[in-house]
Amino acid sequence: MPHEDLGGNTRTFAALQQAIGQHHICHFTYKAKPRIAHPYRLIHKNGVWYLAAEEAGRLKNFSVALIEALQVDHTQHFTPKRAHLDYIANKDDVWFTEQTTEVLLRVAPEIAHYFARRQLLPQQQQRQDSDGSLLVTTQINHINQLLPVVRYWLPHVRIVQPKAWEEELVRGWSKRW
Repeated sequence: MPHEDLGGNTRTFAALQQAIGQHHICHFTYKAKPRIAHPYRLIHKNGVWYLAAEEAGRLKNFSVALIEALQVDHTQHFTPKRAHLDYIANKDDVWFTEQTTEVLLRVAPEIAHYFARRQLLPQQQQRQDSDGSLLVTTQINHINQLLPVVRYWLPHVRIVQPKAWEEELVRGWSKRW
């Protein structure tokens, strides 16, 4: 699996590690917007580093490579919230939202074994049908968490529910061509 090269961001990474350990508040720019965050944990997922942090009372993730102008406030401390720590520890992805959508996928027999041998999606459960296909259910935080996986396996995976997400997939796919 390819890994993100943090290159010039190694100082940012080290500063974030220290801020997490000492519970210091961080100020930075992210996607051209100034942020004030309480950093909780650095997470490495699919070759990319993320910062799990609370901003304005909400737990969010930030790509470390996109954090700019980091300032660690060594004069201010915060007390980590147990609920955030537990949530991060029990999460198997980096999509931090309070609401999830149950999604139902139909996976063709030709590739069913890839979905059966390991979890490709959060909270994935599957049932094999008599034709060898799989019905896969998963809990998704945001449509953009699902679409890259489905696109990768096209035309062998179809979104059965919610229908609006299947329509969004088709719309997005037709715009590309």
